[in-house]
Amino acid sequence: MYKKIVIIVIVFLWAFNVQAQQANKQRLDFARMYLETGGNFFPSFTGKQLINGEVTPIDYAATFNPYITWGGFHFWDHAEFYVTFPLGQINLDGNEAQHKMQNYVATGARIYPWRMKKGKLRPYFGLNWGALSLEQIPQTEENHTLIAKDFMLNFDAGLMYSYKKIAFRLAVNYFPNNKWQYPLSKTEMTEIKTPSYSVQFGLLYAFDATKNTTQENVDKWNSYPSVSKLSYEDTSFGNFFIGAGLSQSFSLSNSEYNANAFPYLQQKLTSSSYLDFALGYHFNRIDFFTALSYRNPTYTTEGFGTKQSINKNSLAIEFNKFLIDFSGFAPYIGFNLAYDNIQYEEDVNGVKRTLNFSSFEPGLTFGWDIVPGKTNEAFILRTNLRWYPYSNFKIDGVAFDFSQLEYNLIQLVFYPERLKVRKL
Repeated sequence: MYKKIVIIVIVFLWAFNVQAQQANKQRLDFARMYLETGGNFFPSFTGKQLINGEVTPIDYAATFNPYITWGGFHFWDHAEFYVTFPLGQINLDGNEAQHKMQNYVATGARIYPWRMKKGKLRPYFGLNWGALSLEQIPQTEENHTLIAKDFMLNFDAGLMYSYKKIAFRLAVNYFPNNKWQYPLSKTEMTEIKTPSYSVQFGLLYAFDATKNTTQENVDKWNSYPSVSKLSYEDTSFGNFFIGAGLSQSFSLSNSEYNANAFPYLQQKLTSSSYLDFALGYHFNRIDFFTALSYRNPTYTTEGFGTKQSINKNSLAIEFNKFLIDFSGFAPYIGFNLAYDNIQYEEDVNGVKRTLNFSSFEPGLTFGWDIVPGKTNEAFILRTNLRWYPYSNFKIDGVAFDFSQLEYNLIQLVFYPERLKVRKL
């Protein structure tokens, strides 16, 4: 399935490039940003609870889950990249048993076979990934747990109607992984099927945050080839930069320690959102940059009188090489080495213990910059995806697999020296 998705994306990007050359699309029309607010309607479903020692079906009400999204339209309004932040859950029937089911921060991409135009209705399809959590709140007792599915791959299809800078969205989201092994107690598990779809409504405002209004720069940047090196026509050696952006981390493997000691807790951990800070140097002529990045994600899971907390402080040195610049979309790959300091806290029915671990962790990096003005821009948007496949530590001689995928969708990067040059 994943190979098919990659092939489809490559074909569409090739088609966008051909169409752009034929239609003489302008480089500075390549991308624009948007903010969106809306909500997802989830239908009712049947869960299960342990009542008086018996597994009993429980009906849960339909819900409306509001959200806010920050994203961008790319490839001349043929593609969309975004990150969505949940804002809670509204129970649509107060008489039904209570539960919580919602996405963590999710990110995704959508493709428009026909580019969006003002006053036109346009279909799209896409995929998104993130974590979905389920928490049943028993009627007869307070002891329960929250379980999450990490880095789920979901799909969506919808319609977008654009009017000037405002657009309206109507879509259906499909969740193929909707079966849960949910703990009813410390020792008893049951399967619960949650809704496999949601209906989405959205209202968004699009704006151009990157276009330089100086006509000289507009003409120059639009004259660049659609495919070229990021360093095209650049004669400067390099520039320092600083960056910051909101991130989230996902565990990719189950924990052997939790599987043995706490099978009723969440096995794959998802962090709360955190800031990713970077300080680095961009070697302009060779399309290469190196950076020091600092992250401090926190992971928490609890249930049935047990609570785990993991606080990670990580400093990584990165080495990344830009591959190409396609009309302001500049992907890069590289490797990094992180020094991690992890504080693990465990509380089991009031008995607490704290452990500390430190290690060097090698990782791979993939990302891209949005650079309409190539290396002439002082402010750019960057995306980072870091993978640490070997990260783990041991508790009582048993491995706690902590292999991580760190995702920083939108990082604002500032080059002070470039700002000085533009003012001259």
